[in-house]
This record gives sequence, C-alpha cells and structure tokens, in this order.
Amino acid sequence: MGVKVIAASADNESGARKMVSEQKLTFPVAYGVHAGVIEKLGAFQGVRQGETYVQPAEFILNPDGAVVASMYSSTQLGRMDPREVLQFLKSRMGDSN
Repeated sequence: MGVKVIAASADNESGARKMVSEQKLTFPVAYGVHAGVIEKLGAFQGVRQGETYVQPAEFILNPDGAVVASMYSSTQLGRMDPREVLQFLKSRMGDSN
C-alpha cells in the first residue's frame, strides 16, 4: 500500500537502539523526544516511581503530512492494532478488500 512506519522515542540514543534491537524493528526510530515535542503532540507526560514517562501517542498521516487519525492511550489496551490501521487505510483509499 506504500505505507511508511516511523516511530519516535523519548529514550536516549542507546535506549532507543536497544529497543530496536530487542524488538527487531525494521522501520526508522527517532530518539530523544523532549518535553516541547511531547507537548506539541498532545501526549501526556507523567512521573511513575520517580521516572518520567510519556503515554503513547499514535498518528496516521496522509501523504501531505496532515493527521487523519490519532490515538492517545494510557495502557496497551486501546493502542492501534496493525490490522485495524490497515483496514482504516483501505477504507480511506476506497479498497474494501
């Protein structure tokens, strides 16, 4: 479908590289997302057990870069499922298969 996947992490470079390696990710992963970016994305940043964390924020962009869907989640439940994203994209592209 010509879909590109990218990810961004609030981890530093070594933490992001470790995650990419452990998860065997094959798409680009940016790192070092800071509070200013987190705020612009509308994601929630909090502190748990003395550690700062960012709740996942997921976006689907059209080829022009406009957000056509987004999901903000506080747990694993409710995050975008790849099959659902594919179905969403097919429905937007007029393909019902």
